[in-house]
Amino acid sequence: MTVTGHHEDAPPSAAGPEAPLRWPDAGADPPADRPAILRGLETALLRPPLTVLIQGEAGIGKSHLLAETEALATTMGYRVLHGQARDFGSGLAYASLADALGPLHAEPAAREPLKELLDAIDQAALGVTGAAPAVRTANLLESLPGRTFLAIDDLHLADADTVGALSYLPRRVRGLVVAGTARRLPAMDADLVVRLSPLSLEEVAALVSGLLGRVPSEATVRRVHAESRGNPWFAREAVLTLVQGGAVQSAFPGDRRGAILSRLFQRDQGGRSLARVLAALRRTRPASTTDLPALAEVAGLDAADAERAFDGLVRDGLVEPTREGAYEFTHPLVAEALYADLGPAERRRVHARIAELLHRQGLSGTRRVLEWATHVAEGGSSAEALTAMLRAAELTRWTAPLSAAHWYGRAAEPAPTEERGVLLSRQALSYWKGSRPADALAAGQAALAVLAPGRRHTRTAQTMVNAAHAMGRYEVAVSIAAEQLPHADDPTALLAQQAVISTQLGLPSAGLAEAAWRALPGCPAQDLVIALSALAGDAIIKARWEETERALDALLSASAALPPAGRLAGLESAAHILASAGARTRALDLLSQAEQIYRGLGWHNIAGQHTRTMAVVRRLGGEWEHALRDIRSDAVALTEAGLWENVALLRNIEVDILLDQGRYDEAGRLLADPPPNCVLQLSLRAVFKARRALGLGDRGTAARLLDEAASGPPDVRHREFAIRVNMHATAGELDAARAAATALAETARTGTPRARMSAELAGAMVFGDAAAAEAALETARADGLRFEEGKARLVLGALADGSHLVRAHAIFTDLGAAPWRDRAARAMRQAGLVPSPSTGLTPVERRVVELVAEGMSNPQIADELHYSRKTVEVYLSRVYAKTGLRSRVELALAHERGEV
Repeated sequence: MTVTGHHEDAPPSAAGPEAPLRWPDAGADPPADRPAILRGLETALLRPPLTVLIQGEAGIGKSHLLAETEALATTMGYRVLHGQARDFGSGLAYASLADALGPLHAEPAAREPLKELLDAIDQAALGVTGAAPAVRTANLLESLPGRTFLAIDDLHLADADTVGALSYLPRRVRGLVVAGTARRLPAMDADLVVRLSPLSLEEVAALVSGLLGRVPSEATVRRVHAESRGNPWFAREAVLTLVQGGAVQSAFPGDRRGAILSRLFQRDQGGRSLARVLAALRRTRPASTTDLPALAEVAGLDAADAERAFDGLVRDGLVEPTREGAYEFTHPLVAEALYADLGPAERRRVHARIAELLHRQGLSGTRRVLEWATHVAEGGSSAEALTAMLRAAELTRWTAPLSAAHWYGRAAEPAPTEERGVLLSRQALSYWKGSRPADALAAGQAALAVLAPGRRHTRTAQTMVNAAHAMGRYEVAVSIAAEQLPHADDPTALLAQQAVISTQLGLPSAGLAEAAWRALPGCPAQDLVIALSALAGDAIIKARWEETERALDALLSASAALPPAGRLAGLESAAHILASAGARTRALDLLSQAEQIYRGLGWHNIAGQHTRTMAVVRRLGGEWEHALRDIRSDAVALTEAGLWENVALLRNIEVDILLDQGRYDEAGRLLADPPPNCVLQLSLRAVFKARRALGLGDRGTAARLLDEAASGPPDVRHREFAIRVNMHATAGELDAARAAATALAETARTGTPRARMSAELAGAMVFGDAAAAEAALETARADGLRFEEGKARLVLGALADGSHLVRAHAIFTDLGAAPWRDRAARAMRQAGLVPSPSTGLTPVERRVVELVAEGMSNPQIADELHYSRKTVEVYLSRVYAKTGLRSRVELALAHERGEV
């Protein structure tokens, strides 16, 4: 057994954020026995939110370990919810999640929110957009008292939308543990991964001894170990087969019933037929006793024979009751063996009959329709299967795009050639909505091979360009755009996409962008979000802020008239551009609007764009540790999805924070990984490496790297010049610093607000311009830019009012920006000031103090920080307790004096 993991509350170590969680009583090595695993899990469960995955082959003991963990969680006061993913689960949107949440019907407080959640999934059949399932699930779990342990068995079978929801929930629900078993790890970030490996010869000997009630011979142990290959379930079956055949004696008469696998095909014909029907049904859901008459009909049994057969299956341990009152096979391998016993023709017949019965019972809601469609797809005629699969795809496209992609792909297989291209195009778009760019690219390529030129062909090409771009395959993206332009019914979006990617590559792009701008008046409405987002991105890289704002204004205006999905994409794209430009408040406003729409859809964050935007916003707002935690979690999911472009951009934000905190070793490990191969990313990497070298005192390397960065686009060059200003100013080279500041001002003149603020601060520092520093301070305070506020106060403190140094020192201390804190401390000592001792306030508590000092009321503070009023009251109580102050007035005065 191998156990790895990390937890966001664990202190950073020399091994970086991916360091293993240290397990009790296991020393430096991962535990090799179940008691040690459980002790480690018990420790981990003390610190929710948490995600735990148990991985291993079938029969290795994953479900048993999960059950033990659930029992442990129960003793620790957790509410335990358990769901089961099924063999056909990839097309059953949110089925395993709904299965796990089902028992909440018994809790009065949860009954109505649960009903609303299930209704939201089912109402997709009518095209109704209520709250997204992931959001409703988070709201439901947040409303429950105490802590919750949410477990899903066989997660590798679950639909991708359920996996996405499970990845989202721990970020929203603080007292939640998400756990799952899987034969192969799903694409979700886990704090803890337990990998179960086969049993050793000694472990098999202990298992055999326990089953037989005595120590077996060495030959018996070796035989069982060889036959089972160390798999615990097969080892048990091998022992019981030996007992049944009389080869060995057992002290326990009950074991003489024999092994399950050897009994499966020796039953009476009726019992075997019913068991195989149960195995087919089990691939979508477990059976209940109320299903028995219908299942008997499928198996060709009368009611009495079916009841006898069912009782025999339960009595012989093939089937057992679950906690929810259904009946499940004792192990998935039992069901798999029975299902495999059905011949192809018989299997189709069984699935077709099950589908008929489900249809007669009524297809009320999405979940029943998906179950019916699954069986029709396996057993119906080609025409019937196509109709059912299309219905399933349309039902899931609003709330579960990855499930929709599954169904569109399946429907494309039997579809006529003229329809196949449309279905593959829809599959590509669904994969793109679900942030699966590689799958979107593959489906798009298949679609273009059969689609005739026209609207669908053009939209598919746009999706493919976006997918290749998100994967960091820039040349592929540019070539797709260039190849498909002659076939496009409207060229605008493809021209804009080609322009922005060419700019990133350092290729000529002005003509492409100009052509796209000229074509905008005739651009179809549904293409405008893509076209204008690309034009805004192209302009910002070229440091043309006026042009960027023009594109953003047009983007927001155009998206306002689009359906919800189009508005959401437009808002997220605009927020992403604004955050990158340093316009924090405007970005937050758009994100808030996007959140309202997201609550009515099943997806957002296409290609990780929302994730990256939030990381930038938190970096700008001084929530650095929060940003680092989220980046380390989100980067794993984006990497799994192959979204290399945004993985690199996320890591850039992480490196940016680490460098400002003086954590050069951690930054160095990240910078050792090569960036995506484009001029923009390579020049950004050179800037970060230069900052690190300068922080470590290696000025020669820093200068060389800055020369490399000089080949980058204008939006990178302003960063290069800002570093040169600091490098020369620190060395006392005033003329060189002023020359660099002048070059920075010229570069930033048409650049982003962030670039212009950098130029103002650099100029104020080297030219002694207090007015420029005051202007930068006011801008930073108005937009909530914590780090920039600290830098502005540092400049002002050196030029004029020393009290600014006290505030700057406090800000840098809160941010953990050690080099800047030390710089402020040196300036304070030179000014005859002494840094005040820390009051132990957290960054959030210090921010609350600042807002109180600015005269804000608790409701206003709650709005500013996006907290509840009660949360603000809690923070204030903590501040009063730590500082000994007793009123808002005392707090404001102490803050003004630099005491807190």
